[in-house]
Amino acid sequence: MQSRRSDSFFLTPFLLLLLLAGIGPATASGPPEWGNWVLKVEVVRNDGTREFGSGVLIAPERLLTNCHVLRKASQIRATQGERSWPASLDMGDSYLDLCLLKLPGHPGKPPPIAEADAARVGESVYAAGYSRGKLSINKGEIKALYTCPCASGKVIQTSARFDHGASGGGLFNAEGELVGILTFKSHEGGIFHFAIPVGWMKQMSGLPASRTPDQWPFWENLSRDSGYFLAACDLSAHRKWWDLSQLTREWVRAEPDNPEAWMASGRANVGLKRPREAAADFQKALELDPTHWEALLELQRLELELGESLIGN
Repeated sequence: MQSRRSDSFFLTPFLLLLLLAGIGPATASGPPEWGNWVLKVEVVRNDGTREFGSGVLIAPERLLTNCHVLRKASQIRATQGERSWPASLDMGDSYLDLCLLKLPGHPGKPPPIAEADAARVGESVYAAGYSRGKLSINKGEIKALYTCPCASGKVIQTSARFDHGASGGGLFNAEGELVGILTFKSHEGGIFHFAIPVGWMKQMSGLPASRTPDQWPFWENLSRDSGYFLAACDLSAHRKWWDLSQLTREWVRAEPDNPEAWMASGRANVGLKRPREAAADFQKALELDPTHWEALLELQRLELELGESLIGN
């Protein structure tokens, strides 16, 4: 589906300064303050139904969440413990699925924010959000980083679990720095949880934005136009190895320097019981990104299966 934009405008210089104030190198001391940084977002829809999501403080009196959380909202409140505040939509980009809320009177301090490109495959991360209405913190790893045609910066795939209600929550690294905004997951769960990178906050300053978060975000369109990785992850989650193999043949031709294209091809070959072809794919991914922890792990598994050395060959 194609998103439609209306009432386009740009961030004001003042608000842009607020947004970017925390982006860059940061240090975190003491235990992470999950409950202080992540709030519950309660929404009343136009039809009277109630839904909830999550949001992350990113500046004084400013809460960042997913636009799909606010879809068709007639009333928005943010809750933290026993206190709540009325919230209103300030601005956002429905296609990128990032919306900024005004939260007048909120006394909280935002978390430190990681550098935009600091995330690495294999890094330990924590998903903090209101899954099913209750704050939950789940540890996992970054499983992949995907380049999306919709914006620069890489969409994060993680094994850190979250559920309905956590959309708009925070993905934090071990130092307590915000690295992404929890956004969507496969129905199968597992390793297929995804977060929008914090670098996309900067993108908002240069893109037209919609005041009404009622359009389709990039991830709800599983087509090549929105990125091969979305279709590949969906096929992988459903273990459709033959279809994945066909898709990745096209993907590696289109993006031969993308390690995740080769990783997807390798996983398809593993699923199709073609270990040597899979090994070649994982070796190519590791060649393109020597820090790719998942490629290294897959090669180690295949070494045990084949009984021969593969890494470095």
